Amino acid sequence: MDRSPFMRTFPSNIKKIVIKVSTNMITDGVAEIYLDKVRIFVKDVAELIHDGYSVIIVSSGAIGCGLAKLGLKSRPKEYKKLQALASVGQIHLMSLYQQEFNKHGLQIGQILLSADDTRDSTRKSNVRNTLEVLLEKGIVPIINENDSVAIEELSYGDNDTLSALVSILLYVDLLIILTDVEGLFDKNPKIHDDGKIIRQIDKISDELEKIVEDIDGDITFGGMQSKIQAVKKATIVGIPAIITSFNNENLLKRLLNGEELGTYFVAQK
Repeated sequence: MDRSPFMRTFPSNIKKIVIKVSTNMITDGVAEIYLDKVRIFVKDVAELIHDGYSVIIVSSGAIGCGLAKLGLKSRPKEYKKLQALASVGQIHLMSLYQQEFNKHGLQIGQILLSADDTRDSTRKSNVRNTLEVLLEKGIVPIINENDSVAIEELSYGDNDTLSALVSILLYVDLLIILTDVEGLFDKNPKIHDDGKIIRQIDKISDELEKIVEDIDGDITFGGMQSKIQAVKKATIVGIPAIITSFNNENLLKRLLNGEELGTYFVAQK
C-alpha cells in the first residue's frame, strides 16, 4: 500500500520491534485489570510473530496489578511498599500474559532488570545473549524493571527509559510506546480541548521538549516527558519510534503498514 506522506521516511524492512506497554493498558490501578485490552494486544503481537517479526515486550503493570489484587485504593509513597506490591503484581501480570499467549501457541520468557544490567558491560552482554536466544526459539521476551529488589539509585525511574535502552541494546528496527493518549499533542489533551496531535517529529529539539506538558498520576510513574526522553535516546542512535494509544483495532499491523496513527519520530542518521 502507498505510505502516507508522514511515513515516507518510515523504514520498509522492519523485523525486530520493542513494544512498551503502559500500566494504564493493563489496569486502572485500583480494582480492575483490563483483561480485554491485554487479550487484544497479545493477539496483535502473536499475529506479528506468526508473520515473521521478532517482538520484545517491555511491560509496566506489576505495581498496578498488585494494587488491584490487594484492593488498595492508591499507590503508596514508601519505596519498600512499592517493592512489595511489585512482587505480588508481577506474578499475576506474567500469569496473564502466559495464559493469553498460550492461546496462540506461544511461550513467554520473563526478564527482570535493574539499571546496572544495562550499564555494566558483562551484564549487558548477558542480557543481549538471553534475549537473542529467546527470539531464536520463538519465545516472547517480556521485560520489566526489577521493582521488587531494585533500590532507588539502581532503578530506571520508568519503563519508558528501559524500553529505549533495550532497543539500543539489541539495535532493533522500531520502538513503539503504547500509552493512554493518541500521541504527542501541541497541548496536553487531558487539560486543553483544542490540543492538536503532531503526526511527525523529525528531530526532538529543545523547543519541543519545552512544550511537552506532564501530569503526575497517583498510579503511573512515567508521563509524556519520560516518553519523549526515551524516544530521544532511541532516535539519536538511528532507531525510529512511535508513541500512540492502543485504541485501534489491529493497531500494530496498521502501524507497520504505514497508517497515520500516533506520533512518528524519525531516526537520526
